[in-house]
Amino acid sequence: MSHNDYRFAAATEADLPRLMPVLREFYAVEHLPWNEPALRAALSVLIADPGAGRLRLILHGDEIAGHLAVGFCFSLEFGGRYGLLDELFVLPAHRGAGLAKRALAEAEALCRAEGLLALRLEVNDDNERARGIYERAGYTAHARRLMTRWLDASD
Repeated sequence: MSHNDYRFAAATEADLPRLMPVLREFYAVEHLPWNEPALRAALSVLIADPGAGRLRLILHGDEIAGHLAVGFCFSLEFGGRYGLLDELFVLPAHRGAGLAKRALAEAEALCRAEGLLALRLEVNDDNERARGIYERAGYTAHARRLMTRWLDASD
């Protein structure tokens, strides 16, 4: 498979049923909790609201080979709006064609088109293969931890 056989396309609502199995595999690999209703709602926002970010499919013919999701965020440290590469996943059958590198370039182009100055991403400490891809593409790690608190209505 040459990398010319692949293309990136904006996801639509009609793509969601066939994207879900790809997402399910990604969430299993990353040990993320699977909540399909919440995920579908968030994907719909990403598709409908250009201010929220971008959802791109990696297509091989009409087959989904992977996906990437970029969310638009705001930080004083980054001079205002910046991109967060929230998800990047290439299905195992399509690895080795340089798709992760191309997907990073696609995400960067989407952010540049929005006038953003930075693109951030998360990578698990134990995912050396992905970390190597990101480092070779010019991403640098920060000596700090990402921390999260889930907010719910009962607080």
